[in-house]
Amino acid sequence: MSIRCPNCGSFSCVISAERVLDIASTLYTKCRACCDLTLLKTSKIDLSGMDFGDFRCTECGRSPLDAVMAHVLAISTAHKERPALSLREVGTPLLSPGVPTNAPPHIGYHNLLLLTNQMLIADASDEILREVPEVAGVIFGDAKRVIGLAHTSARPYTCRLLAGCDTRADMIASAYGELLIYKSQSKIHIEHNNTAKMGKLGALPIAGRVVLDGLAGPGSLGLMSSLMGAQKVILNDAWLPAVENAFLNLRVNREMLGIRKIERASMTNRGSRNTPQLFCTATTKHGIIELFHGDFHAFNIRDSEAEIVLLDPFPGEERQFRAIDEEVRKNNPKADIIYF
Repeated sequence: MSIRCPNCGSFSCVISAERVLDIASTLYTKCRACCDLTLLKTSKIDLSGMDFGDFRCTECGRSPLDAVMAHVLAISTAHKERPALSLREVGTPLLSPGVPTNAPPHIGYHNLLLLTNQMLIADASDEILREVPEVAGVIFGDAKRVIGLAHTSARPYTCRLLAGCDTRADMIASAYGELLIYKSQSKIHIEHNNTAKMGKLGALPIAGRVVLDGLAGPGSLGLMSSLMGAQKVILNDAWLPAVENAFLNLRVNREMLGIRKIERASMTNRGSRNTPQLFCTATTKHGIIELFHGDFHAFNIRDSEAEIVLLDPFPGEERQFRAIDEEVRKNNPKADIIYF
């Protein structure tokens, strides 16, 4: 099944979960003809005279990650009046799709998104996209900040897509299986490792129960709960880009989740501005998944009949949601509230 990218409109950015999971173990491994390259990350390096095409394998078409980052650096600092940078200062390389690697990755065509806060890299973004085939997009922003909406009274922080497309996916895995979670990366928080969260979720008695993922983001915890056998999963988020990503992830993981039908809801009868409104409903082999858009503080927890409430606030924002505990326990005395 082909899915059009919601960000750039192409059919090449969004790959089905089944396809990515099939090739995940070898996606970034080098073949017998690949060459290695390891460069110092924190020191200025001499890139003069380097032909980066020499590092691109003639058999599999992949290049060592350091070679790709060095190529980006060489293009950005080609003019003598520009300052020199170390490889680490170039930015944060994000594998696209992001899957576990056991060795330094060798990446192929459009397998990398670059998040940078360096203006000289930003100024060269169009040339980077044109000259470095491994790069799918260049994003300008601060990787140390929370990308997205930290809470409903905060001002959202988003990065700026300078060139290419910012659609990328991360594979999430638990003892119950794997899913692929797509994100509009300029608008969604980066999670480099979700192993601990998946381990904590996997230890919960999810099967046959109603699970409410109140701060769902693009859907990682909630969709994994469905894979674990939840009777009903309710996803909610106040940040519309995250809700749209979660909708995409229902479609991408349709076969993995056993989804038979996905229905978009009418968005015409919204109450107050922040009241959660049904975005879509997915019917699975063993239950349903509902996706809402709105402020979790205004969510009707009593009618949801949630037995397990999952809350995964951004780092440093836990206090914003602790006040909800009392209300949840009053309306659903048997509900378990789990923080991640």
